[in-house]
Amino acid sequence: MKKRIIFFTTMAFFSCGVSSSQAALHYAGEYAIATGAKNNGIEPYGLSAITWDKKNNIYYAINDSRNNELEGEASLYKISMKLSEKGISDVKFLEQHPLLDTVGQHFPKETVDGEGLALTPDGRSLLWSSELGAPLRLSDKNGMMKKEFTSLFPAHFNVTGGKESPTGVRSNLSWESVTFVPGGQALFMAVEGTLKQDGELAGPLNSGSSRILKFSSDSSGQPLERLHEYVYITDPVPKVTEFGINDNGVSDMLALNDHQLLVIERSGRNVSAGFNDWDFDVRVYLAETSAATDIGHIESLRDYKERSKIQPVSKKLMINFSDYTEQPDCIEGITFGPDINGHKTLLFVTDNNQQPYQKTKFYLFIDADDELGRLMQK
Repeated sequence: MKKRIIFFTTMAFFSCGVSSSQAALHYAGEYAIATGAKNNGIEPYGLSAITWDKKNNIYYAINDSRNNELEGEASLYKISMKLSEKGISDVKFLEQHPLLDTVGQHFPKETVDGEGLALTPDGRSLLWSSELGAPLRLSDKNGMMKKEFTSLFPAHFNVTGGKESPTGVRSNLSWESVTFVPGGQALFMAVEGTLKQDGELAGPLNSGSSRILKFSSDSSGQPLERLHEYVYITDPVPKVTEFGINDNGVSDMLALNDHQLLVIERSGRNVSAGFNDWDFDVRVYLAETSAATDIGHIESLRDYKERSKIQPVSKKLMINFSDYTEQPDCIEGITFGPDINGHKTLLFVTDNNQQPYQKTKFYLFIDADDELGRLMQK
C-alpha cells in the first residue's frame, strides 16, 4: 500500500496469542537508492513487491503507481544484483516495462495498483495482485496481461463494490500479496487490513485482522478454485503520533510450504504535520495455518455469533527490523534469493512512496541455522 492520507477509527476485535523466537536469521545488510536517482538510466519508484527468477538469477519487481499524473506509470522492473555473506552489491535495473492490458494498452488511471507479485512455477508468467481493478492478474514477463481472475473471489470481499460499499475490502488496504507454495500446486493471498464488515482496523489499543485466501493452481500457475480462508490477527499499532495516520497491516507474504508462511506486518505513522515525514515499524512472523478455522462461509466476523470458537492463524515473531536497522523503511516485498554457502536467503524491498526522505532499499537475511530450509521440507 502506498501511503496516502486516510483517517481511521478503532475498536477491539480479536485477541491472539503470539509466541516469539530469536530465529537464527543473519542480517547481512542493505542497499539503498535515493529517491529520484537513476540506476542504469532507470528511476525506481514505488516498488511494492519482488520475486526471484531462479533459472535466470534475476528479480522482477512491481510498483504501485496508479497511472495518474502524480504517481506515474504502473511498471514492471527486471533487476540483477549480487548477494553474498557481505551483503548486497552490483544492483542493476535492467529493464522497465509498463503494465498493459490484454490488447497492449495502458490501464486507465485509477484502475491498477500493483502490490503483490509471484513468478509462476513454470517460470513463464507473473501473477500479481492489485488494490484497484481486478484483484489478481496474470501477465507475461514483459508486463502484458494474459488473464484476470476476479470471478474467483467470494462475494464478501466485494471486489467490485467501490469505496462507498458498506462491506468488502477497504480502499488502499486490500490485496497486498500473492505467493505460491513450493511446487506451485497452490497459492496464498492476503488483504492488508480488516474487511469493513469484520471489525475495525488495528489501533494503539486493539488488534486488526486480515483474511488469508488459499487457492489451488494448475501447472502454469493459474489459480483454479478457493480451497481455504483464514483470519490472521495483526498487531496493534505499536507507536502513535499526533499527526493523523497511525496504522498496521499485512504488506506481503512468502509461502514456505502448504501451511506455513512468512508474513510482513508493516506499521507507519506521520511524524510531522502533512504528508512529508514517516516512520515505520516492520515485523516478520512465521504464520501457521494448519490448525486455523476455515472462515470461507462467514461473511462478517463481527456479526458471527460463534466468533469465540474461531481459531485464527497462529504466528511466531521471526524478524523485528528495529533490531537490525535504526530506521526501517516502508517494506512491501519479500522473496527468496540464491543460497549463500548452502543457506537460504531472504530479500526484502521497500516502497519509497516517491518521497525525498525515503529510499528504495533492499535488505538481505541469511538462514544461517537452516530453520527456513527445514520448514520448507515439511
